[in-house]
Amino acid sequence: MQGKLSLAYVHYGAQSGVTGAVTRALAARGHDVRLVAATGDLDLRDPVTRLPRVRVPVLKHLALSAARYGRLWYQHRWNTEYAFDLHSARAGRALAALRPAPDLVLQNGALLSPGLPPRLPYVLLVDHTRALGMRSPPWPQHGLAAPADYGPGWRAREEAVYRGARLVACFSEHVAGSLVEDYGVKRDRIAVVGGGANVFPAEAPRLDDGRTILFVGKDFVRKGGPVLLDAFRRLRRAHPKARLLIAGPRRVPALPENAAHLGPVEPDELAGLFAQATVFCLPTLREPYGLAYLDAMACGLPCVGTQLEAVPEIVEDGVTGLLVPPGDPVALCAALAELLDDPAGAREMGARGRERVAAGRRWEHVAERLEAALRTLGAGSGRVGAGRSPRWRAEPAPPPG
Repeated sequence: MQGKLSLAYVHYGAQSGVTGAVTRALAARGHDVRLVAATGDLDLRDPVTRLPRVRVPVLKHLALSAARYGRLWYQHRWNTEYAFDLHSARAGRALAALRPAPDLVLQNGALLSPGLPPRLPYVLLVDHTRALGMRSPPWPQHGLAAPADYGPGWRAREEAVYRGARLVACFSEHVAGSLVEDYGVKRDRIAVVGGGANVFPAEAPRLDDGRTILFVGKDFVRKGGPVLLDAFRRLRRAHPKARLLIAGPRRVPALPENAAHLGPVEPDELAGLFAQATVFCLPTLREPYGLAYLDAMACGLPCVGTQLEAVPEIVEDGVTGLLVPPGDPVALCAALAELLDDPAGAREMGARGRERVAAGRRWEHVAERLEAALRTLGAGSGRVGAGRSPRWRAEPAPPPG
């Protein structure tokens, strides 16, 4: 593939800013990128009236999700075989309607197949696999249950999508290893392209008071919020003036003194928040990748994170921040105290983090690496051949509308 690429980007929402960031970055490199929304048929409310949608597919979808996931039905509403097949069929219809046909399909994630079966060659962009998710331990003491099992039918679909791709571009070496070991994808069909910071201000002023810790994350429990609250209570015994700001979640439990809940924040508010913080802390218990660390690093903040998943590929322990065992409030307290007690060292870590983002962790760098990987597929490969047929029995899809 030489010159401008014609790409259809199949997605299922904003995905923490990834959908918009990747499409803008590829377009800035001169490529034609058309968005294809794979979801919508199973939305619980009409997108215009916001009234409940009482349709057979929606009701069946709700029943299947509730039967498998119980009280977690909404969180996993797209993780049923029925939803997978319905979204795959919708994506296939939308791709077939594109004129002219794209050279290549670029799909975000493996929650569906780009058609039943795929009629166009496709590449995946993934930040995690379900096999990795299933290896995460439960944290009952911190309010996090064992990972939900999507079942063998889902696993067969996920594996077929990976194996049918011309290329799987992933955010981390951690995910690349899972693709090889858990799904049998050949290493020469995997490209590690990394992730990018969603914010990168032209300047990164430090306007903090030397004692403010910032947490940013929507899912307070999964991101380790309860662990942080425990560590903060311990920290204030030696640092009584320490402050904690919690941004992102709609609700939090009772907070200790000197901790404040800021609620949800908009992306354009992040740089200002980071400027007021001394340390960014995200003691996550489960993390597909960790874009928030990159955002903090882009703003010159040292990071405190956990030694799990791909986090060590983002935050280098002792260089751009500190890493602690997950679920350990004592170790987390010690790491926070170390940075607060060494303001010069903390500032140096933050400066090194910003340098690393500037050198290769912005979305423009991801697009450059992704483009290079796509070009290895070869000239003229765009419209020849079709994807492999799925190796599962698809649920019958209702007619569109």
